[in-house]
Amino acid sequence: MMKLILPLLVFALVVIACNSNEKNNPTAQKDKKVVLHTDTLNVVKLSDTLVIYESTCRGCAFEGSTSFSIDDSLGIVALDKIETIDNNPPDMAGGSVSKNLIIVPKKTGTTKFKLYKFYKEQHTAQDSANAVSYSIEVKN
Repeated sequence: MMKLILPLLVFALVVIACNSNEKNNPTAQKDKKVVLHTDTLNVVKLSDTLVIYESTCRGCAFEGSTSFSIDDSLGIVALDKIETIDNNPPDMAGGSVSKNLIIVPKKTGTTKFKLYKFYKEQHTAQDSANAVSYSIEVKN
């Protein structure tokens, strides 16, 4: 009985070990998105796509004028694009609109950058209070 169970167990382990999807799927490694957090040092690779999830009110005066800016004095990261996603039904009043900020690393190094969220087209001194800091280390 033991002679039958041992080969079956070894065969099952070999099948499971050889069935890794991430190693064999090149797009899984290429399209890696990393969500940035404010409370820690974010360690990423130069090939990663960085994401910060934000939102703005739906149907309010600031929906169309909400914008974002990154202040990175070392030029290690840059804001590439902003994806706007509205998952609410068209006949719904209120709610929120998702803003996915896509950030790309430009070079390796360690930096601390600020993300500014502006509610109006004319930026005022009050807008600087809406800044959030992120610490990031970009590796090759």
